[in-house]
Amino acid sequence: MVFIRYEKRGNKEYAYQLTSYRDKTTKQVKHQKTYLGTVIDKEKHIYQKPTKTNQTKNNEKLILDFGDTYLLNTFIQTHYKTLQNTFQEKTPTLTTLITYRLCQTNAMTHANTWHQGNAIHLHHKQVNLTSQRISEFLTELGNEHLHQTFFKQYLTTQTNNNTPQQPQHPPNGVIIDTTSLPTQTHIPLTAWGRSGEEIDKQIRFLLVVNKETSLPLYFRVLPGNIVDVSSLCNTTEELKQYGVESYFLCVDAGFFSKPNILDLYDKGIAFLTRLPASTSLYKELVEQEVRGLESAANGVVYGKRGLFILQKKVELFGRVGFAYVVLDPERKGREMKRLILQTADEQVGRDDLGYMFLRCGVMVLVSSFELALGDVVPTYYLRQQAEVLFGFAKDDVGFLPLRVHREESLRGFLFLQFLSLIVFAHLKKSLGTEFSVEEVLLTMRNLKCKVYENEIIVCEPNREQKEICKKLDIVVPKTLGI
Repeated sequence: MVFIRYEKRGNKEYAYQLTSYRDKTTKQVKHQKTYLGTVIDKEKHIYQKPTKTNQTKNNEKLILDFGDTYLLNTFIQTHYKTLQNTFQEKTPTLTTLITYRLCQTNAMTHANTWHQGNAIHLHHKQVNLTSQRISEFLTELGNEHLHQTFFKQYLTTQTNNNTPQQPQHPPNGVIIDTTSLPTQTHIPLTAWGRSGEEIDKQIRFLLVVNKETSLPLYFRVLPGNIVDVSSLCNTTEELKQYGVESYFLCVDAGFFSKPNILDLYDKGIAFLTRLPASTSLYKELVEQEVRGLESAANGVVYGKRGLFILQKKVELFGRVGFAYVVLDPERKGREMKRLILQTADEQVGRDDLGYMFLRCGVMVLVSSFELALGDVVPTYYLRQQAEVLFGFAKDDVGFLPLRVHREESLRGFLFLQFLSLIVFAHLKKSLGTEFSVEEVLLTMRNLKCKVYENEIIVCEPNREQKEICKKLDIVVPKTLGI
């Protein structure tokens, strides 16, 4: 026997079909209950049973994060037309992953979860951020042809090669520096190398920065056992292939070597670098010039610090160069105190103590052209721009740890990180000192939106969110179509 039972819960009524049967074990009549759905018309027996599509729709989030990804996507679309020109139909996936790297420093495996909780997935519905699809995309991104296509366009927008002769204040140029990225992945690029005082399995990441704009220009991925001095000539040659023939180069002491210096002279590239303390020229300059360095004639103001600087024409591997002996009195005091304490503890022998005292607080810079004394230290410390970007890359953009296990994927991942670093540095430059990038993204993330069938309604931005958007010249819409 079959009949219908109705049950009312709240404002809705539900229909169930009961089928009677006799239980052979208990010899009793029982009923099998089948859910028919919500009652639409009781007299005509019309019921609505939820379909899988309805159930999925009901489980979808209808209040999503909006402000952070909208700001980043608008910023990228406004300033980086090169991405669209290079990556074509892959651009939505690329910009979504760049946005993820800037908004989150989590592993790539969590990208899909983030994607579903943010309004960005409604505008880039074709983007698939499952782990497998991301791995495939990173492999595509590691293609050298794609890199060259991008840099040919990007570098033409970022450099100016109108080279003056013998610049007193070099207005153009690049900074080159490297950092080590420890990794345990087993690929040809991974090798044992020194990082500071430690030896790790690592790769080397070389970064080229525009001296004027502080924006990243170019990058190279090197095996972990390649030292800095070995990479400079190839880097300048690669930049030349893209039309960047910079006449001014600022590098650290790790790049100083006879082949590198002569190569820069031959190419007509002016340079400024720190002289390694292990060279005979450094020792000669310290012994001959430091004793009489602390005089009023050599005094130079650098920020809130007082320095002593002496210029001397020198020979650099048969070429005419200029050396700048720089003495920082405050640093000299700290180093002399530490040296005296080490001597007392017999950690340092007394044989070379005179020379070691002379070295305290001293830095020697060498260049291929003459600089005004007041410009020497500020020009050299421009290379801190690269170190700052390395800090952002590791702390804010999530360079580490490296988790990829194929060389193509590694190159693709580092290219993605490089592009993310460009956007990060440009955004930071646009924000000035009033806001940090992290503060802006967290503040904008609190701007939510509500999702309806065919439209997104953006919640009202607060005062701080309005100030951020005004600073970046971004207009937040009230509604968006889906």
